[in-house]
Amino acid sequence: MTLEESLNNLPDKPGVYLMKDILGRIIYVGKSACLKDRVRSYFHDSAKYEMKVAAMVPNITSFETIETANEMEALILESRLIKKYRPKYNVMYKDDKTYPYLKLTVNEDFPRLALTRRITQDNSRYYGPYVLGSVNSLIKVINKKFKLRDCRIDMNKKLERACIKEGMGFCTAPCTGKATKESYGEQVKQVEEFLKGKQRTLIAELEKKMNKAAENLDFEEAARYRDQKDLVELILLQNDKTIGMKSQAMTDYMDRESTKALRMLKDALKLPEEPVVIDCIDISNISGKDSVGSAVRFVSGLPDKDKYRKYRIRTLSGPDDTGMIFEVVSRRLKRLKEEGDLPHLLVIDGGKGQLNAAQNAMNISGVSLPIISLAKREEEVFTLDSAESIRFPKDSPALHLLQAARDEAHRFAVKYHKTLRDKRTTESVLDKVEGIGNKRKKEILRKFKELGKITREDLQTIKGIPERIIADILEAVKGLKK
Repeated sequence: MTLEESLNNLPDKPGVYLMKDILGRIIYVGKSACLKDRVRSYFHDSAKYEMKVAAMVPNITSFETIETANEMEALILESRLIKKYRPKYNVMYKDDKTYPYLKLTVNEDFPRLALTRRITQDNSRYYGPYVLGSVNSLIKVINKKFKLRDCRIDMNKKLERACIKEGMGFCTAPCTGKATKESYGEQVKQVEEFLKGKQRTLIAELEKKMNKAAENLDFEEAARYRDQKDLVELILLQNDKTIGMKSQAMTDYMDRESTKALRMLKDALKLPEEPVVIDCIDISNISGKDSVGSAVRFVSGLPDKDKYRKYRIRTLSGPDDTGMIFEVVSRRLKRLKEEGDLPHLLVIDGGKGQLNAAQNAMNISGVSLPIISLAKREEEVFTLDSAESIRFPKDSPALHLLQAARDEAHRFAVKYHKTLRDKRTTESVLDKVEGIGNKRKKEILRKFKELGKITREDLQTIKGIPERIIADILEAVKGLKK
């Protein structure tokens, strides 16, 4: 289809359009309430008066449109596509800003509401994105309604007198102790319910106040309530149209951070391509006992748990981290080579010694792929090409991704190590009890996963165990109680 034919077949609906050059590269992403009118406008003579359009239009050889249910969905989709493709002419979003979210700081004793464009793993709760309406104005409406504090006062230091907002009835003054942690918690619960979708009650209240103000001929006050009602209705619309807003906010943030991280890793490590698939190896042992290894996989910055594997060390009996790394990497690469599923980057938890052991395993396996190690103490990255380590800034998305992979591999290894250790411990405890055969021991272990919590009543549910042996079992498992 020619460009002219495409222009004649544009839909009269909201959506997103992607302008492409002669090589099919996306050079601009835009959105519109009416795709037909907006896309055609780029090819009118008047469009050439705008500098950006004048430079871009001659390079457009084709375009693609994506219809959406409404303009709000078009706004969200436009933002994601710009962050994904980073088109040449989209200067507005090249600073990686995103739509605002509401942050409820439930990690504090007396939570506050705040606007944020950055979502972090700080145990706060996030709501959004809000692509329409003023989030700052919404915060003011919510704080007035539910009387949350909006200050940054240290709540551990009680004040003698609250600020003017307490006198105006806009805050319950937890800074003075008038609001207890429990009573303030009830206010926070109401805010959470509101942000989860129960806005209609507030809309009805604001409409009632608006009508009353209008009856009293206080039109300025009525207009203020009208604006507040319209704002809440706008938020309600977005909640209805944006499914799973909290998880979507996190997904949006992770997508953006992962894109930056992969690009930074490629440049810093001089990789041939972005390491979309990253495997990380870790070892867990205490004095060489119950030694295990783990391998985890991250794809596009997110865990791919189907590719996680745990390894019980076979070749070593004493503490030897480098030897264990060699074994686990050898076993991992052998399987992945057979399956044709090698990662773009292999990360080893450790320093130069662990990295060299992994390299030896890789060479023997006949596999060639980029490999690095991440040393925990200084968070240094070691490569095979240089004796000097690489140190990413502490706020670097690239470092955060490597740390996430390393920490996940460590968690997975420690969990497996604990499972084996607990199994060995509990089995040895029951072995000390005379009168229990293997069949009965297996039945107890299968039915009661944590022997340290077992009670006399629990054991009495198993038929055929005499009271004398029940007493011996309870005595034996005392040391397992935490």
